[in-house]
Amino acid sequence: MLGSVTSRVTSTSEPADSPTEDGPGTVQSVYNRFVRSHLPYKLSTHNGVTARGAKLFDFTDRFPEYEADIVAALRDHVRDGDDVVVVGGGFGVSSVVAARRVGPTGSVTTYEAGADQYDLVAETLEINDVENRVDVEHAIVGSAVSTYTPPEDAAVVDAADLPACDVLEMDCEGAELGILRELRIRPRVVVVEAHANFDAPEADVRAELDRLDYDVVDRGVEDAAKGIVILTAVRDD
Repeated sequence: MLGSVTSRVTSTSEPADSPTEDGPGTVQSVYNRFVRSHLPYKLSTHNGVTARGAKLFDFTDRFPEYEADIVAALRDHVRDGDDVVVVGGGFGVSSVVAARRVGPTGSVTTYEAGADQYDLVAETLEINDVENRVDVEHAIVGSAVSTYTPPEDAAVVDAADLPACDVLEMDCEGAELGILRELRIRPRVVVVEAHANFDAPEADVRAELDRLDYDVVDRGVEDAAKGIVILTAVRDD
């Protein structure tokens, strides 16, 4: 769920329990539109992970349903000792969840294109004491359709060069379709957020998963109006 930081924190892609939306002309609306984007982040709890993801004067700093479908998929499918690749680091929440699941014998490799967001991911890993299990790369995978923050000097990684892994998780704002088309690795599980609003609709993502011999075993809806859907798929072996 990318876009500018401002659009993200004030959109329906925020956690369901976030009070960041209100009608026009209200104090909340003025705060969202003109104040919030200029404030620093503060520590907050996102589905059991501490991250600097809320803004200073936000009403709440607890988001138990943050990225609920992605987090649930990782908790259900990542095993002890797995190698996990995360494309789209966000605030680092899914990377922490994966790192906790893989344990000391597993690994997580996270790619984040946005320069500021990369720093936030790295901080989240340290706050949650999993930095030794996660290699976070400031890099664009494939073609960046949208990023939280400007990529600046981000490296570019071809989707065909992604490292082998057991679980691949993608929340990369439309880049997922191109990645699937170029993917050479065959993880046991793929968790992917499809973005119709960025020309990567669910039907096209499903078609690519089917071509790669994956069966979709779970589906969650993040934002019906924007066509943002989370698919969990396993290899049809």
